[in-house]
Amino acid sequence: MANIYTLLVGINQYDPSSSVPHLQGCTNDVQAMQTYLEGRVGQEGGQLQVKTLLNEAATRQAVINGFRNHLGLAGPEDVALFFYAGHGSQEQAPEEFWHLEPDRLNETLVCYDSRCQGSWDLADKELAKLIAEVAANNPHMVVILDCCHSGSGTRGDAEASESVRRAPTDKRQRPIDSFIVTPEEIPAAAPVTRSLGAVSGWRIPQGRHVLLAACQDIEEAKEYSSDGEHRGAFSYFLLETLQKANGSLTYRDLFKRTSALVQSRVSAQAPQLEASVPEDLDQPFLGGAIRPRSPHFLVSCHPQEGWIIDGGSIHGIPQPKGGETTVFALFLSDMADSDLGHSTPLGTATVMAVKPTFSRVELSGIESLSPEMGFKAVVKTLPLPPMGVHLLGDEAGVGLLRGAIMGSSFQPASLYVRVVEDVADATFQVVAQDGEYRIKRPADDRILLEPVRGFDNGKARETLGLLEHLARWTTTLELQGSPTSRIAANAIRMEVILPDQSRHQSDLRLSYSADNKAPKFQIKLTNTSSQRLYCTVLDLTERFAISAALFEAGGVWLDPGQEAYARQGELVSATVPKELWEQGITEFKDVLKLIVSPTAFDGRLLEQQKLNLFQGELHGFYREDVTRSMPPKGMLNRLMKRIQTRDIGDDEDEDTTDDWMTSQITITTVRPRETVALSAAAPQVTLMNGITIQNPEGFSAQARLTTVTQSTRDLGSHILPPLLRDQTQAFQFTASRATDPGLSALELRDVKNSEAVTAANPLKLVADVALEPDAMVLPVAFDGEFYLPLGHGISKDNQTEITIEHLPEPISEGQRSLGGAIRIFFQKVVRQKLGLPFEYPFLRVAEVNNGEVTYITDPATVASRVAQAQRIALYIHGIIGDTESMVPSIETAIAALAGEAKPLKDCYDLVLAFDYESLNTSIETHAQGLKQRLESIGLGPNHGKTLHIIAHSMGGLVSRWFIEQEGGKEVVQHLILLGTPSGGSPWPQTVAGITTLLTMVLNGLSKVTFPIVFVSSALKLLAKGVESIETIDVTLDQMDPNSDFIKQLAITPDPGIPYTVIAGNIALIPADHPQGNLRQRLMERMKGLMELPFFGIPNDLAVTVESIKAVPPGRQPAPVMVEVACDHLVYFSDPVGVKALGDMAQSALTGTLSSPELSTSESLASEPFSPELPSPASPSSGLPRPDPLQDEPSEVTGDAVFLISGTPDIVGPDPVTANPVTPADSGPETSPKNPLWWWIVAAVVFLVVGFVGLKVSNPPSEPVPNLPQSGLSSGGTWTL
Repeated sequence: MANIYTLLVGINQYDPSSSVPHLQGCTNDVQAMQTYLEGRVGQEGGQLQVKTLLNEAATRQAVINGFRNHLGLAGPEDVALFFYAGHGSQEQAPEEFWHLEPDRLNETLVCYDSRCQGSWDLADKELAKLIAEVAANNPHMVVILDCCHSGSGTRGDAEASESVRRAPTDKRQRPIDSFIVTPEEIPAAAPVTRSLGAVSGWRIPQGRHVLLAACQDIEEAKEYSSDGEHRGAFSYFLLETLQKANGSLTYRDLFKRTSALVQSRVSAQAPQLEASVPEDLDQPFLGGAIRPRSPHFLVSCHPQEGWIIDGGSIHGIPQPKGGETTVFALFLSDMADSDLGHSTPLGTATVMAVKPTFSRVELSGIESLSPEMGFKAVVKTLPLPPMGVHLLGDEAGVGLLRGAIMGSSFQPASLYVRVVEDVADATFQVVAQDGEYRIKRPADDRILLEPVRGFDNGKARETLGLLEHLARWTTTLELQGSPTSRIAANAIRMEVILPDQSRHQSDLRLSYSADNKAPKFQIKLTNTSSQRLYCTVLDLTERFAISAALFEAGGVWLDPGQEAYARQGELVSATVPKELWEQGITEFKDVLKLIVSPTAFDGRLLEQQKLNLFQGELHGFYREDVTRSMPPKGMLNRLMKRIQTRDIGDDEDEDTTDDWMTSQITITTVRPRETVALSAAAPQVTLMNGITIQNPEGFSAQARLTTVTQSTRDLGSHILPPLLRDQTQAFQFTASRATDPGLSALELRDVKNSEAVTAANPLKLVADVALEPDAMVLPVAFDGEFYLPLGHGISKDNQTEITIEHLPEPISEGQRSLGGAIRIFFQKVVRQKLGLPFEYPFLRVAEVNNGEVTYITDPATVASRVAQAQRIALYIHGIIGDTESMVPSIETAIAALAGEAKPLKDCYDLVLAFDYESLNTSIETHAQGLKQRLESIGLGPNHGKTLHIIAHSMGGLVSRWFIEQEGGKEVVQHLILLGTPSGGSPWPQTVAGITTLLTMVLNGLSKVTFPIVFVSSALKLLAKGVESIETIDVTLDQMDPNSDFIKQLAITPDPGIPYTVIAGNIALIPADHPQGNLRQRLMERMKGLMELPFFGIPNDLAVTVESIKAVPPGRQPAPVMVEVACDHLVYFSDPVGVKALGDMAQSALTGTLSSPELSTSESLASEPFSPELPSPASPSSGLPRPDPLQDEPSEVTGDAVFLISGTPDIVGPDPVTANPVTPADSGPETSPKNPLWWWIVAAVVFLVVGFVGLKVSNPPSEPVPNLPQSGLSSGGTWTL
């Protein structure tokens, strides 16, 4: 037989230095899987080769070695199993992978040391390569991942911070050479685009394998508590299904049973099954390596344990719970298996404790019992414990309900539910609040049923009735086979046959036809075994009804080989009930539950009517008119007996043993909303009650509301960008109820003239749904490559009005297509100030370790650290930002001091960070707050230390005002400005600029992490001018080029402090740069919106280069201007921006200025140059103005440009570089001897460029007083 190679990885505890949250159930999952495999895998001719990596042993390199050195040993006849339980996550994808990742993020597994310095997560592309390497030897390969890597939702009471297996996204910039796979290998290891039919989110490599994943990529893998032990929900129910199965299940059967159990107990988690070869889904688990179970267990007397049976948890024996346990019937050890269950038992064995491979039992009814005796044991009955209910809320309501559940002398205790104090042990939770009982699942805020209003004994009993109804439905849904069942898992084949004669044995998703006809199908049963079996098929609906009407009399006998059709072959309709559909419910689930037994039973005893989910009308809990033809024997009949009576006393004469198996198919029926025509003939139409759409002139389409799940066919998992997925909630036109997702998307088909939709001619939706205070709506769509913001939504007159100002192209199956559809999703964004738990502004010590920032906030500690430091760097962020995105550059920026290159972290003794509320407080107030905070920690005038400020965007204006107006010139020794709009910025008042910047952020083209408040503030600006929207924020007003603040800053006296200005220029980014390519394509989608705000003037996305350089003229020392090929969002993460920061900080620390050298992205990383700054002691020193006839033209090599401007006493238009040369032409040059014609051409170009720059930079409008004017009349700023 084949060898079974397994690599089992479980991580609860991560490296303490990594700040990764710990988990609780992962090592338990691994140990349970190992125990199961060791007890159930056959050993005939082969060996089980188990390698486990737990906690600190599960390093990144150990996992890689485990694949290559252990799983790699598996050959063509062997099995390779990789099982992972731990955190999943995401990481910033290098630009070389951006063409594969629309969200610019890799999916990852988080190893023990992944977040330590110098180590990384195991990315999906690396996992793909490792799987492909193992699969190259052609073993039977299985991958099981109990983790999640994206998505975030509302967490219920059962979920603490450690209960979701998802670590925070790794924000570090990972170098491409840290991957074990190269970009060239990616097409061979994984498809270029994700399979839209597979929504686990993990890339399927070419290597043949089967993948079982805990959840969809937009969901979370949760932990689950059972009998006081923490486990992963997916792992727990996967093992439970395997343990209870008689022999090997196919992957399809294993998946559908596990998936049903997970979804019945855990909200918003749908396991996924994928395979590189679809036929492998019908193969048995682990290639059939699991031994079939014996139809009996053996009972013997153990010297230490006493009487035991040779069956434990790995064999499906459940733990005693709720006062119930498993009872076995005992027979002589030499009795034939065929006679078991048909003979009178000698006695019983009651399970007292369950171990992994055996159970301790207590024997009764055996005369003359002696330790030498042995018995065969067959399950007589399994425990049927009441389900746990957790009570929360108003004490009066809780007390009444607790009393109803626990019973009294007048009312027996409930047989179906029990009160539990630990919410982790609860299946349901009842919240008594606002005078009503609300029933929900512990980890989900959605209410399952209409609340019961009022707190009295009658209402408490009514609520108990609802709970018992839910408990019976859940117990029936989760019913699985007996551990000693002699019925094979595939003994009865249940098939759903569609009208096209396609046959299905797994879960189905069926849709209404275009003419609104319900889908139809047949249900066929086939007995594939050699014994006569009795079968029933129950229909469990989403409204908690159970029906046994598919077969007459509730069931049917099938002889070996015999077939039977439900309803004698008539077609069965799958419907979404009309009354639900009219309320906006478009999806409805039915579970077809097959129960098979060698003895007849009456499935009608399990029937119960539906509950009304919305009006609270209860249509009856019990079905009293059912024929009671079968005595209640065994667990199955005990369950049916409980439906009829509250007396569960065991029948002392019962001698029947339990033997049954179950299977099920879930059918999700989709009844989309009817489309309505948008055309000139109908400028306003109703989509459904309370929701209208106003059609813009010239536009036509077919429109309807839909759900997220109905959109995944065309979009896969590309519904929302990570920023919105993690930090916002869907705006729903209809509320989600129970498992229905609710209508939260707009679908447009047959789109004509989409370009007619503009800001002046928008598409508008008006919904009778009020937004909470300070909330807005962002409509967003995925166009096949990019996420595009389409407009804004506001609250108006107790309604929500959503304005859509432009539309993407339609897509079909992930590709742009004229025959496709536009799907727009609506996310609710709450506008709020940066919500940190202390008052702004604040000054903190920032410590950086491997890209992770931690802050020290205690003022006394901060002052103490300042006192001990000599060289201090102070970071100040820009508008709608924070220092957490900036400070990691202290590790990546390099400076050369005393001939040794080192990170800035080692050049400064201390790093401080100044954070402030950046929207509603004036810049002057921020500068005053900075002054006060610095003084409070010992950095007042003449403090005797070296303080350098590194300021981004508006933070530079705060710094300048502090230095130039608040006495900061006596405090600061050097100011480095990055992207600061010293001349103001028109962007805040330009809708196109806002939309462009928002789009860049949503698509991950910003390596700076923006808080969700950025989105809310952008939405506010997009909606500016709409009634009920307040005026623009204070600081945005102040950054307007014609504001009083900018005018005042332009005439401030020279503080005599050295300034370095770093200006990004996106025009310098080469076209073949990955980011440049993406930006160019994105701007094409945005129809040129990025260039519009600046009218072709060079800019860094948010600020023109001219404005960045607009420091008043004549200052001594003269500011140094550095122009770099990056944008406003990546100064502190892009290699070119970081390189410039390191070089300028080096110059500030050394006080030197030297002639600049040519720079490329490669040379920037390896050869930092040192522009020589004028010494602060020599304020009169200046820089010679470059002579264009004596200096070489600049060269552009590689994918970046680094330009230095000398004296800036006249700030001209953006410098124009000479024609770039190829890398082969670049290099150091000696004094050139150029021919005369070269000098003539250079002079002509010089004059023409200067004249054009003069015209462009001086439009016919009144200049800002005292701002330097562009042109060459008074000299200029020249670029080398």
